[in-house]
Amino acid sequence: MLNPPSDAPTPDSPVVIFDCDGVLLVSNRLKTRLFAEAARLAGFDPADVGRFTRYVAANFGTSRYRMFETLLSWQDVVVRPDVDVAALVALYAERLYAEYVRCPTTPGMLAVLRELRDRGTRMFVVSGSDQQELRQVMAERGLGDYFEGIFGSPRSKTDNLADVTTGLGITAPVGHKVIFIGDAEADYKAADAVGARFIYMDHFSTAKGRMRELQIDQGFERIRDLRALPILLEAQAGTL
Repeated sequence: MLNPPSDAPTPDSPVVIFDCDGVLLVSNRLKTRLFAEAARLAGFDPADVGRFTRYVAANFGTSRYRMFETLLSWQDVVVRPDVDVAALVALYAERLYAEYVRCPTTPGMLAVLRELRDRGTRMFVVSGSDQQELRQVMAERGLGDYFEGIFGSPRSKTDNLADVTTGLGITAPVGHKVIFIGDAEADYKAADAVGARFIYMDHFSTAKGRMRELQIDQGFERIRDLRALPILLEAQAGTL
């Protein structure tokens, strides 16, 4: 923890919460590929592996547990292997870690984290990734100390966001006091559930079409990558 917690964030210094995949790390395609590989290795038919891959891409940001629960819930698969969620998660996780610690960071990510840290901005990560694994990855990459907390599955993003805001003494709706940056519909829904300001990061999203439609409908902000974030925060501070 770099910034000791205060009783509450000041109006001109919102709490910034980041999703991980596609926001901090360029890992969406990596994870989509490994979801498909786990299904293939478990014995699912190629047609169902392809269908599952499309489902993962469209629903990115959902935890691995929910993803595989959905696969196992399909009643019309060509082949039904004798596997459960735990076995599928194990196939996925054992291949993920080595690549997860090496995948690229998003453009400007480290510079933005440093700038926000120097401003005294309080930062957290709330992700659909496995919490223990994500904390290990962040620590190994030297990123863990930028954040006051790193939270993931099996708890939902909504629950983790609510825990963060409650722990900071901010009650819903949290408005512009809390900003959640994500790249998937699951991120928007979690932010909406606690009343946080949502910023959509577009560059690495696996569901750009759906997210751009949702942006038009809901009116949230869109950035290409994190390099645009400091300007947005400065603009907000100037209006408060």
